[in-house]
Amino acid sequence: MKTHLKTPVAVWLSLGIYFGIVLFIFAIIARQFGYGKIFVSFMSTFYIGYKANLLGAFIGLLRGFVDAFVGWFVVTRLVGYFQKRMK
Repeated sequence: MKTHLKTPVAVWLSLGIYFGIVLFIFAIIARQFGYGKIFVSFMSTFYIGYKANLLGAFIGLLRGFVDAFVGWFVVTRLVGYFQKRMK
């Protein structure tokens, strides 16, 4: 069975965009209203430069996208590998 590359790439892009936007929105909300500052502070330990300001929000957007994209790339490749091995 031949797998098509379009579906996994669409999943990687979708989840990367989603996670990047979530980090962006949390940084903006933490800046404007103070809600979620603990979350932003915690995530800044993983994403250097991520802070509750506009520049930090864009850094979170970019790094969150890359992290989710690469993470789901690895997950889908492992699932494909194990599916082949179990047949």
